[in-house]
Amino acid sequence: MEYIISNVCLLLGEELEPVSDRAVWVKDGVIRDVIADSEIPGDVLVYDGGNHLLMPGLVDLHIHMMWDGSADPVATLESEGYEQMLIRAVANCRHYLEHGITTVRDVGSVDDIALHVAKSIRRGLVPGPAVLASGKTLTMTGGHDPFWARFVDGPDEALKGVREQIYKGAQVIKVSATGGAYGRDEGEQVGHAELNLSELTVIADEAHRFGLKVASHAIGRDGIRNSLLAGIDTIEHGHFLDDELIGLMKERGAAWIPTLHVYRQLATMDEIPDYAKEKAKEITEIHAAAFKKYFKCGVMVGAGSDAGSPGTSHHAIKDELYAMYHLVPDAKAVLKTATVNAGKILGMNVGQIAKGYQANLLMVAGNPLENLEHLEKVKQVIVDGKIVINHSFAAVSEMETVQ
Repeated sequence: MEYIISNVCLLLGEELEPVSDRAVWVKDGVIRDVIADSEIPGDVLVYDGGNHLLMPGLVDLHIHMMWDGSADPVATLESEGYEQMLIRAVANCRHYLEHGITTVRDVGSVDDIALHVAKSIRRGLVPGPAVLASGKTLTMTGGHDPFWARFVDGPDEALKGVREQIYKGAQVIKVSATGGAYGRDEGEQVGHAELNLSELTVIADEAHRFGLKVASHAIGRDGIRNSLLAGIDTIEHGHFLDDELIGLMKERGAAWIPTLHVYRQLATMDEIPDYAKEKAKEITEIHAAAFKKYFKCGVMVGAGSDAGSPGTSHHAIKDELYAMYHLVPDAKAVLKTATVNAGKILGMNVGQIAKGYQANLLMVAGNPLENLEHLEKVKQVIVDGKIVINHSFAAVSEMETVQ
């Protein structure tokens, strides 16, 4: 499978530099090269991009594919059986593609549903983005998000828990280092440290030994600090970051996935369960202040939406980018969190239009560097070189030949 996309404006390379005199050469699912229009060979299929903008496909680093994004997804979960949850997860993966989201990281699913869906996508049985999934979250007994937890207490249980998830095919390990706003209506506080330092260290060491990264749900300060001292790779949420913790993040090379939008939803939607709304209200402004202070401090920031969570759709990565921009109005820096930065955080060749990167591409009508809302104007989506969504071209027969 080989073709060239021409007559497009590209957001090129690590700096998302807009250029209009280049073409993208795709072969076997990978970007073979980026060439000048004058260098296009005569023996390769070429199609016209219609003067649209071609950019890297969006990456969402924090999703829950089997949740429905309603005001109370746990209530939906409790009313449905396993089969319905599985079907919902598959349908949501199609939804990601329709919105130009070509890579996702699922960090918590009941009965390891996301592991099964990820495997089916890799095998070509169902359509979807590239999925890195954790399956069950490693949590202390009675800890945050018990509905998809593998409870672990003490270093031995922590070791066994991480090995179980690796055995089942997890491509990332998720832990709960603190309580949360939505999860349990009693006995859980956002500032409480849950898994302790010794448990987190065992998990991180064992995951790293097998080449997997670890994501930590960490809102309160003590849990963030424990996660960083343990060597965990990404801090999810991170409301109570401060100068000392940012210094630790730089020292340890940890990344931050803020998930701003979901907490604004929790704090403001009328239908959200009261216990979750009250906790979210207490920390939303703290979260915003931390983001404004530390977004450009030298820590790698990636975009994650918490898609599927209360009031958070499965295309909410765009809402997350809008929330970031509202606080720090720098469109390029914000867009990099869901493209260039996200690829680096995952350690994958995604998130850039560059030679050797996966041909995971998004074509839109308008330049998101001028207005992020142009991301809504999806014209075409390509995953591993295959055109999976097409809303734009008249020469459909040529593109069908490419597929």
